[in-house]
Amino acid sequence: MMYAVELRRVTYTYPEGKEPVFTDLSLRLPAGVAAFVGQNGTGKSTLMLLASGIALPDEGTVLLQGVDTRELRDLRERQRYVSLIHQNMEFETEESIGDLLGRVYLTGYHEDHREEFVREMVRVFELQGVMHKRTQEVSKGELQRTLLAFCVLYGSRMLMMDEPVFAMEDHQKRSAMSFLYEYARREGLSWYYSAHELDLSERYSDHAVLFRPGQEPLIGPTADVHTRDRLERAYEAPYDLLKRREELYRQTLPGMHRH
Repeated sequence: MMYAVELRRVTYTYPEGKEPVFTDLSLRLPAGVAAFVGQNGTGKSTLMLLASGIALPDEGTVLLQGVDTRELRDLRERQRYVSLIHQNMEFETEESIGDLLGRVYLTGYHEDHREEFVREMVRVFELQGVMHKRTQEVSKGELQRTLLAFCVLYGSRMLMMDEPVFAMEDHQKRSAMSFLYEYARREGLSWYYSAHELDLSERYSDHAVLFRPGQEPLIGPTADVHTRDRLERAYEAPYDLLKRREELYRQTLPGMHRH
């Protein structure tokens, strides 16, 4: 098995934190498509920050495709390796989303530049109605879809996405996840993401990283990790209750606006 990210005896505490999130953690993330699964507060977002080189460990080493993240201090050099979408990310721009899509594509790392690829992203992520708007003028779901298009158009070899389909309609979630899954496999990219809904992470991943309170993450093929017993232990809740929570989550988010 090939590995894209390796943590060697990593300890990490947030600057404002009192207790470390990880202590002496060693693990290897398989190349390909892997879903991060588990309760909030168990380290999913922190692992993404470390694996993308944005956060550096207090102790130990993080290797990104064999390169120590401490050597990737230059932003452009780091982004050649990995792009990260934070959870519920927001920012303001002066340019329209349509102009930004083109600029991101031209300044990124794709060897070939085809106008039809940008048009494909507009279609896949349903951006036709926001092309003349700025990022601060769209809903949360529209902004998330815009960020996904940016990430693909930029062309990093690894994609890290923390709750990438947050606030989208159900059909948009499935369409986006299906495209990203097939795109990553076709292009030989590594795509790591967290998703609140277990059916999405089960369907659109080859491997799963299960975060468990008080234990190191469990990593393996999705079918082996996504078992009822393991999920119940990781979430500390009955499986049927987890499904009901997901249904409430889906009913609450669609249509949310930033204003």
